[in-house]
Amino acid sequence: MAKKGRSKRKKEYDLSRIRNIGFIAHIDAGKTTTTERVLYYTGRTHKLGSVDTGTATTDWMPLEKEKGITITSAVVTTFWRGHQINIIDTPGHIDFTVEVERSLKVLDGLVVIFSAVEGVEPQSETVWRQANKYGVPRIVFINKMDRVGASHERAIEGMRRRLNINPLLITLPVGEEHGFVGVEHLIDLKRYIWDIDETGERYRTEDLDLSGDLLDLYEDMVLRLAEYDPEILEEYEKKGRVDPSRMKAALRKAVIKREIFPVFVGAALRNKGIQPLLDAIIDLLPSPLDVPPVVGTIRDKRIRVETGEGPLVAQVFKVQIDPRGKQKLFYVRIYRGEITFMTKIYNPRTGETMRATRIYRMHANRKEQLQVARAGDIVALVGLSDRTETGDTLASPEEPVVLDRIEFPEPLVSLRVEPRYSKDADSLEEALGYLAVEDPSLKVSKDEESGQIVLTGMGKLHLDVVIRRLKDDLNLEVRTGRPFVSYRESIGGSAEGYGQFHQETADTVHKGKVRAYVEPVEGEENILEVEGVEMGPLEEVLREVFKESMNFGPYMGYPLQGVKVKLVVENPQEASPLGVRAAAVKALHEALNRAKPILLEPYAKVVVQTPPEYLGATMDTLKVLGGDIKDVYEEFGYQVVEAILPLKNTFDLAESLRSASKARATYDIKEITFKPQS
Repeated sequence: MAKKGRSKRKKEYDLSRIRNIGFIAHIDAGKTTTTERVLYYTGRTHKLGSVDTGTATTDWMPLEKEKGITITSAVVTTFWRGHQINIIDTPGHIDFTVEVERSLKVLDGLVVIFSAVEGVEPQSETVWRQANKYGVPRIVFINKMDRVGASHERAIEGMRRRLNINPLLITLPVGEEHGFVGVEHLIDLKRYIWDIDETGERYRTEDLDLSGDLLDLYEDMVLRLAEYDPEILEEYEKKGRVDPSRMKAALRKAVIKREIFPVFVGAALRNKGIQPLLDAIIDLLPSPLDVPPVVGTIRDKRIRVETGEGPLVAQVFKVQIDPRGKQKLFYVRIYRGEITFMTKIYNPRTGETMRATRIYRMHANRKEQLQVARAGDIVALVGLSDRTETGDTLASPEEPVVLDRIEFPEPLVSLRVEPRYSKDADSLEEALGYLAVEDPSLKVSKDEESGQIVLTGMGKLHLDVVIRRLKDDLNLEVRTGRPFVSYRESIGGSAEGYGQFHQETADTVHKGKVRAYVEPVEGEENILEVEGVEMGPLEEVLREVFKESMNFGPYMGYPLQGVKVKLVVENPQEASPLGVRAAAVKALHEALNRAKPILLEPYAKVVVQTPPEYLGATMDTLKVLGGDIKDVYEEFGYQVVEAILPLKNTFDLAESLRSASKARATYDIKEITFKPQS
């Protein structure tokens, strides 16, 4: 039986038929290839693109085509079974984790992709934790089932051990490695075989016979899903099988509650297993109506924003600039209301009211103009104020809701740059300004002594990409220094400081008396307590002083972390905001300087995978670079070494490992921690 996977668009607007999903994975797990197949089988593209040949739809930047990796998240919209699917394809490299972070903030569901060969890799764990942070429901796709050494059982065991979850296998492979030809679907009780054409667009089905291991797996699935629908067990006892629609409804409840993570298998590059995955996106992942309302603030009150009709509530999660045309695209997720060309859009942070001059549905870097965008949509707007930033809320002027901003990790790796030709100095500063607006994880500053521009990013690859974009996109050549790391500061003890301010200006008297108490706390967060004032201008001033002071430590001017601050205003009835600000700055500066300031150096947890014969050389290399070996174990026939290295020494790690293992070892940076400098 031949089956064609194309689907017509559903014209009427129905929130229950929208899926806002993301594809996330470790680098090289096949995420972009899977996205490409989804676009082809849904009829959004008419040719199978490839990462290797630089023709993948969502890897549209020249540098992405050259390196074969995803650098920036790309938004595409497609349709399947009368449902609209808005997809964000995210990067897999840790240097671009910010792209994942801001995408997760606005998505309702995820497809997490693992390689059947490598299993759960370090960045897989990172993106899984990010998804946990935002509470996003997930389904799992084990890709590359056609590769030598592929094993879905090992990948599932890795999920249990590393992610601490109990996955539920829904499709099983038919055949192994190069003999992989299809999947057995435990809910549909069908076997899907792709042996009709090379594109995988057509496939045939066979009924599945429940016996042996299949029967055991089916009964286990029935028992687990009966917790969400007791009638499943009754139906199985009567008929020996359960209606697939009932099973999917129960599984959908479990997925939305993030209590079961269903697993599907396939081989995206060989065009097998994608259609069942597409069906699962529709059947199992939530619509905007199925997820909890977003929480916002309006006039100091916390409120829940229900998805649907009503005053506008949307959030900007990405800003993209065309440097030549200087046109800004503001990527927006709409939670409530709608946006047309006549809609008044209010930004509570800037106090500006504006209108969108263009509304686009994006297909990576291509645009489709719309007349209206509604709740549940992910679109790009043109015409908003230049002051609009990533994380800003767009609201109705009558109901100025403010959603929680997107939190981005602080960048740690810096690079000094200067124009190769002095005539380009102004152009370079302007270009870096554009790139910093696009990328909140890129910081641009100036070295006071040398006058050189300092770029600070998430890692060496991140900064390499910035330098390449300056050359390729903006025709600017620069000279760069060696990368160096940004430190942090903390305090080693408790201390107190006092500040007093009294000044008369014309007819106004500015007064303030503030005591500051500081002490170290566990973790990287800084904590503020305020005493002596109610919520209002004085309290707001103290919070601003706290935020500014934490960005500039007393030891060497690096940001502070792990500090608890208590600010106490004396005689608040006599105080003014200006007086309190000046007094608080003095008090806090005094307290921090007395609290035994310490310098913290960044360390990276590095996971190296090497063939057994190069284990000794690999460990020696890590030790030479200052590595502290934490664990060594075997996985998938490789030796895995976990070590802690000074972040500054990881810049030479790739070349050193290449020499030690004849280019056969690979590594990933899993997380960054800070330790007092020895």
